[in-house]
Amino acid sequence: MNVLLLEDDYLIADLVETVMLGLSAKARVRHCASLADAKAAWQKLPASLVLCDWHLPDGCGLELIKLIRKTDKHTPVIVISASADRDSVRVALHHGINDFIAKPFDLPMLQKRLQAVIADASARAKSIDDNTDLSETSDVPSVEEWLEQALSEKLQLPGALDNDKVLPLLSRIDELSTAELTTTWKNETALVTRLLKLANSASLRRSGKPVSRLDEAIITLGISQSLNCALAMSLDISGALTHAEFSEQAQQHQAIAEQVAAIARNMALSVDTDGASCHTAGLLSRCGELAVLRTLQQYLDQGGTLNAGQAETLLQQWGPRYGNRLKIQWGLPLPLRELIGAVHMAPAHATRKAPTIMHLAGLCVASKLYGTDTERLLQRVGLDPEKWLNQPD
Repeated sequence: MNVLLLEDDYLIADLVETVMLGLSAKARVRHCASLADAKAAWQKLPASLVLCDWHLPDGCGLELIKLIRKTDKHTPVIVISASADRDSVRVALHHGINDFIAKPFDLPMLQKRLQAVIADASARAKSIDDNTDLSETSDVPSVEEWLEQALSEKLQLPGALDNDKVLPLLSRIDELSTAELTTTWKNETALVTRLLKLANSASLRRSGKPVSRLDEAIITLGISQSLNCALAMSLDISGALTHAEFSEQAQQHQAIAEQVAAIARNMALSVDTDGASCHTAGLLSRCGELAVLRTLQQYLDQGGTLNAGQAETLLQQWGPRYGNRLKIQWGLPLPLRELIGAVHMAPAHATRKAPTIMHLAGLCVASKLYGTDTERLLQRVGLDPEKWLNQPD
């Protein structure tokens, strides 16, 4: 399902997109922040669903609706706007919208309203497929083609937050602190990455300063917006890995990432270096593999097949590419990207503490932290070799 989202507020757009992707793993959301871009996007490729703001920097969303309804009377169009007065709603309905959702919206309500529209759109698509000559349909592509195509789209991590971990926090919003949320969410990889992405988007526009730490991200977004983001992710009903092998592999990679994060943080703090950034980098060090697993799950869901052991080979081949793509997609600052990369490859300049610590933490978790060269690296950053060295097999 191709979804066109016209919304100039990037934080609201991210929440809406998160809910959409949670409802349908097949959704492909094209986000436009201006009326002109949305018109061009529609003319290039009409969508199966349109979500449209009312007031945009360069005009009114009604202009997009008029453009759509000139040639298309059936594609669902939903207006999501703070302009919920009677006249605005009446005008929108007159031009053939399917629903009008007022801001600020309640996320569970938004999910319920969108779910009904998606169900109708899916039913129409199935009806079209049932009436299509089977000779005109195409087979599922090879898994390599599928993985390559996914690189050009918005990658997602598997799984979602447990709703029970978010709702109790919402009831305590007035008393929550940044420190408490940081502690609660420090190992929630998908949430950490989303908060960093949103915070960098906001911070770079305001001050030009990048954000590399979870606590900085929560401060930048505010506790209320951070909780809204978490709630949106907890509504994801499509991201879980149903294939047993994929689920087990995801748990293994997540566990490795958490171990790297914890060890890197302890190393950094022991030599008076930024432990929070090192923890974040360690937590994100296996995101490429996690994104590959979700993409493979989608491939199987679409009728694709894999040979025994093929998933492991694909993880090794595609994990680094997906990881690099995610760093760019999330807009991570260069220093944080460097720390993540150092987990997998020794930094070029071993005199810098933080990247060297990340590499040492990766070696430690892999039980490869031994040897004369490694001992010298530990000493160079101020770490005691007797405390940290592994015993070689």
